[in-house]
Amino acid sequence: MSGFGLIASYPRSGNTWVRAVLTALVRGSGQLDINALEGPIASDRSFIDDALEIETSDLLPHEERRLRPIAGRAAFASDTHSFPIKTHDAWLPAAGAAEPPFPRELIDTVILIVRDPRDVVVSFARYFGFTIDAAIGAMAHPGFSLGTSKTGLRPQVSQLVSSWSGHTASWLGSGLPLTLIRYEDLVAAPSEGFAAIARVCGYATAPDALAMAIDAARLDRLTTAEARTGFRESSPHAPNRFFGAGAPGGWRDTLTAPQAARILGDHGAMMRELGYAE
Repeated sequence: MSGFGLIASYPRSGNTWVRAVLTALVRGSGQLDINALEGPIASDRSFIDDALEIETSDLLPHEERRLRPIAGRAAFASDTHSFPIKTHDAWLPAAGAAEPPFPRELIDTVILIVRDPRDVVVSFARYFGFTIDAAIGAMAHPGFSLGTSKTGLRPQVSQLVSSWSGHTASWLGSGLPLTLIRYEDLVAAPSEGFAAIARVCGYATAPDALAMAIDAARLDRLTTAEARTGFRESSPHAPNRFFGAGAPGGWRDTLTAPQAARILGDHGAMMRELGYAE
């Protein structure tokens, strides 16, 4: 890639699983250290500090938001990076920013991972320590953000995530070179799905190497590794429970009928567009 790529997703939609498979693929090893995945996370404070050569801890939130696209230009304008960057940001300018958080002119490709919002909400609630009803409300809020705090400095800067529908629509309408991947299709046919992702990233997709990478990053293996070593991206609300079974349709065992109907009411148009409304 001459510029850089993004793996974009709403939180709890499979972004880290994709990064794990790609990490195993580029390293060519059947062993995977979940705490040493390839590629930066776009909202990591250390990533932005290094790019701008400043301490973002000295900035106000609106100053951080305004500087994020500048950090992207500083980090990537004069270099090439073959491994895509993880982001949960929507392709929207946050309050105080003049543009979305990444420089459009330097983006080569976007891999957009989407997942049925009914499954997302169950994982979302566990990870963020919300009730299911509170998680449904957050996922319907156009101003929902991550990384904000009134009590102390977070390791990640503020990210405008928006609602599940708004987030998805922002990327689909971005005009960027985008590959849409449904999480459910990755689970059902991982070889085909990850081969498509690897090709977009410019990686070789020899069947044996791809199969080894997919096996190294099986969700049950990631869960076992997290229980053994911990995972640096796990939540204080659910320590060492970042990875789960990830079975599509698991929401049927957790959501009440009114809760499922509320999600469909909030996101029905986008769910129908993506094949999730049945």
